[in-house]
Amino acid sequence: MAFTDNCDIFASFHEEGFNRILGHVRRQRPSLFNHATADVANHPRLLCKEIDAHPIVALRNNPKVTIADPLPIPGTNFGVNFAVQLVDLQIDFHPGKDIALPPELNPPLQAQRLAIKVGLCGGIGCPDKELLDRLVPPPKVPGRPTEGKDPPRDTPIVALPTRQLHCFCLEAYVHGGVRIATHHGKPYLEPFMDGFEIVDIEPKGLENSLECYLGLLMRLVVLPGLRILLEHAPLNLTQGATDLFPQPTNVTLSAVPVSASVPNNPAIEDDQLKVFIHSEVN
Repeated sequence: MAFTDNCDIFASFHEEGFNRILGHVRRQRPSLFNHATADVANHPRLLCKEIDAHPIVALRNNPKVTIADPLPIPGTNFGVNFAVQLVDLQIDFHPGKDIALPPELNPPLQAQRLAIKVGLCGGIGCPDKELLDRLVPPPKVPGRPTEGKDPPRDTPIVALPTRQLHCFCLEAYVHGGVRIATHHGKPYLEPFMDGFEIVDIEPKGLENSLECYLGLLMRLVVLPGLRILLEHAPLNLTQGATDLFPQPTNVTLSAVPVSASVPNNPAIEDDQLKVFIHSEVN
């Protein structure tokens, strides 16, 4: 059976290609994967992992780190330096031979699903004890109206200097899939998450809290950033053929409806993400 027997355009993406693209993006746009305070960004030796950036990043004066505000210390105008780095990101499509899911995600990888392995390193910088001793505030005069209140919200946070970060690294796993969703009237290939698990964090409450926060980060930030506009998924067949296809193009692309002949669209199988597309010339 030909790939296009049930559609006008068939597009497939192999997991090796996905992972290669992710690797290139991580080296050429490192600021998407590395977040830290300005003090840490200005002193890269403080980072928990050295950033492997492509030489073009320095040639174009592009940042390696996205600057974040210090973590505030409630009741003061001080904050602590920190860094969060996504050091590994790997995708494995069904049948799932490259990523071993932890028991909490009920391996093996289910049909029409994908696994994502995330390597994350982070750290917080604590200042020297001598500095802290000088910063301890004196007792407040009883009865003052400002007693016990936080500084005004417009007060800038001052990052306490540090000589090093207390670093940690962990592995997390995502179990999910890909669906077609409509946004702004256009169809997108959209990844979604069924489960999220961090490996071997104690105590359990700390693990659950981290999984909650990082799971929110995955659902609300990382996965939405991996959406692909359906009309950009296949090669742009109209490029360079302006005599046949006016610009903007008059070709409309849509997903082939699921049926007995196309039971899954998109389909995650054979280490690939497959998409069956219908095209219409207006």
